[in-house]
Amino acid sequence: MSSLFDLKELKTLGGFKAGDLLAVDPKLYSKFLRHLSRTVRRDITAKNMILLTALSAYTPEPINLFLRGESSIGKSYNVVQALKYFPKDDVWLLGGLSPTALIHQHGILIDKNGDPILPYSRPDKDASPEEKEAWHQKMKDSRYLVELNGKILVFLEAPHFETFNMLRPILSHDAHQISYRFTDKTGKGQLQTQHVIVQGWPATIFCSTQEKYVQDLATRGFTITPEMTQRKYSAANILTAKKSAYPWMFQHDFDFMLLEGYIHFLKNHLNEIKAVDPYAIKFVQTFPSRSPRSMRDFKHLTNLIKVSALFHFAQRPLVIRKIKPETAVKEDPTVNEDKEIEERYIMVTKQDYDFILALWSNIQETTETSAPGHIIKFYHEAVEEAAKEKQEFTIEDLTEKWNSTQEDKKSSDAIRRWTSFLCSIGYLTSKPDPTDKRRQLYKTIHNNQKTRNYTNSQFSSIFTLETLKAWLNEAEKIFAHNSLSLRENIISEQEITVEELYNRHFSSETPPHANISSSTNETSLTENVKKIDEKADFNYLRNFKAVYWSDGFYGWHPCATCRQTKLTSWQAETFQNEKVWLCEDCKEAWEKQQSGET
Repeated sequence: MSSLFDLKELKTLGGFKAGDLLAVDPKLYSKFLRHLSRTVRRDITAKNMILLTALSAYTPEPINLFLRGESSIGKSYNVVQALKYFPKDDVWLLGGLSPTALIHQHGILIDKNGDPILPYSRPDKDASPEEKEAWHQKMKDSRYLVELNGKILVFLEAPHFETFNMLRPILSHDAHQISYRFTDKTGKGQLQTQHVIVQGWPATIFCSTQEKYVQDLATRGFTITPEMTQRKYSAANILTAKKSAYPWMFQHDFDFMLLEGYIHFLKNHLNEIKAVDPYAIKFVQTFPSRSPRSMRDFKHLTNLIKVSALFHFAQRPLVIRKIKPETAVKEDPTVNEDKEIEERYIMVTKQDYDFILALWSNIQETTETSAPGHIIKFYHEAVEEAAKEKQEFTIEDLTEKWNSTQEDKKSSDAIRRWTSFLCSIGYLTSKPDPTDKRRQLYKTIHNNQKTRNYTNSQFSSIFTLETLKAWLNEAEKIFAHNSLSLRENIISEQEITVEELYNRHFSSETPPHANISSSTNETSLTENVKKIDEKADFNYLRNFKAVYWSDGFYGWHPCATCRQTKLTSWQAETFQNEKVWLCEDCKEAWEKQQSGET
C-alpha cells in the first residue's frame, strides 16, 4: 500500500522549517481521516468530533464530548480507534473506578513544595532521629497530585458517583484546581486520611451517559450519536471479515508512524502559540442566543474553531506581537528587562469556520437537547409525521408510524420511553385521554420547533475586509506601546498587508479549504451538479470510470448522484474527464455496481 505522504515534496514546502514535515501538508487533516477510515467505516461525524475533542486537550480550553445512543453502535470502538494516534500516557481509558483507584493509578505523591516523594527516599532503620522526624513531617504535609492538563479522559463506563463528584468542578471548568480528602488504608490495615489535589482541565469523552448525573453534565459539551444505519452495520461487518482474512492490512504502518509523530510534535508545539479570531465579535452577532445554554454552546463552538486553526498552525496566518522591554516588565516582573518579548498567535480563518460550522449543523440538535440521535430521528420521522395527520396522538399511533417506515422495529414500551424523553426536553406535552384515563394524549409544542440548521450562508456576510481592518486597528490601540505584524504563516519571514491577508484567507471569492486538483478538462462542481437530472437514480453511477479519495478538500459537498450535501472527500471521474463529488453511500453503491452486485 503506497504512502499517503510525499516526504520529498513536503521538504520543498518548508516542512523542516515548520518543525515537522507533515505540518505544511495542506491535505494533512484529510489524510488523518483517510487513515482512520481504514479501521472505522462511515461514522463521519463521530470520527471528526472525537479527533477534534482529543486535539483540544493541548489547548487552553479542552472540550467535553458525550456519545449517546443504544448499546453496540460503536461508541467505544470509534473512540479507541481515533485515539490510537495520541501519546499513550495522555489517554486514560477509565471504567467505573472509585476515587481511591483513580488516585492510586494516576496520582503522584508530592511534598508541600510540589516535589515528588520517591519510595526509596524513606530513611532506613539506622537513620538518625532527626532524619526520621523530618521524614515524618514530610509525609504529614504530603498530598497526592492528579495532573489532568493535556490528558484525554475516556469514560468507557459511567464513573463511580463519588469519582464523578470529585471531578465535576474540573470537568465543568469551574475550578482549575480542587482539594479533596479521602480515607484510605495503610499497608498495616489502619485507616488514614489522604489529601489529594486534582488540577488541570482535560478533554473528556463519555461513552456511557445513561446515568442521570452524567446527563446533567452534558450541557457542558457536545452530544453526538454514532451512525445507526444498515449501511454502517454492513460496512463494519465487511471490515471485520477483512481483518480476519488479511490481518496484515491493519498493522501499524509508515503512515501511522508519521501521523502519531505529528500529534507528539503538535502537543509540544502548542505550548508556544495561541489562537486569535479576528471575526469572533461579528460571529457572535449572528449566533442565535435563544436560551441560557447558548452561552456555553457559543464558547464551545469558538474553542472548536480554534482547535481547527491550531491543528493547521503552519498553514494559517501569523500575528506577531512584539512587546517592548518596559511593557514586558509591567506585564510580568520576572522577565528580562533588557529583552524584547515576542508573542505568536495563529489566526483563525474562514476555512476553519467553513468546516466547523458545517460540522456543527450536523450535531446542533443533539447538542442543544442532549438527546441521543435515534430519539431526534424518531421525533422528525414519526412524531412530526403523526402530528400532520392529527393534532393529538397516542403511543400506539407513534409506534405504528415508526414501524411502518423503519427497518428497526420497536415495541410500544420503547416508543413510550422515547416519547417521555421528548416531553422532558420540551418537544412534546401530554395529558390524560378524556375517553380513556389509562393512556396519554401527546401533542407537539410548536413554539419549540425552532430552525436549528445554522449553516454557512447565515454568517458568510461577516467576512469583510472592513471588519478585518477594524479588528487590526483596535488591536493596535490596545497595544499602543508595542507592535503587531502579519505574516502569511509561521514559516515565512516576510510581512504581508491586511489586504493580502484578507484575499488569501477570508475573501468569499476564494474557495474554502484547498482547491480541487485542477485539470483542463475539469468543469466546475456547480455546473456538473446542474447537468444531473433531479430524478436521476443510481444508474448515473455507470457514467463514472473511477472513484477515489480526493485529498484536496475534505468537507461538505453536494453529491452528484443523490444530490444531498454531506461531509465527504470522495470524487468520481466521468468518461468525459469531468469530476464530481460523491457521498459515502453513493460511493459504496458504485463499488457494488463494479463488483456485479445489484
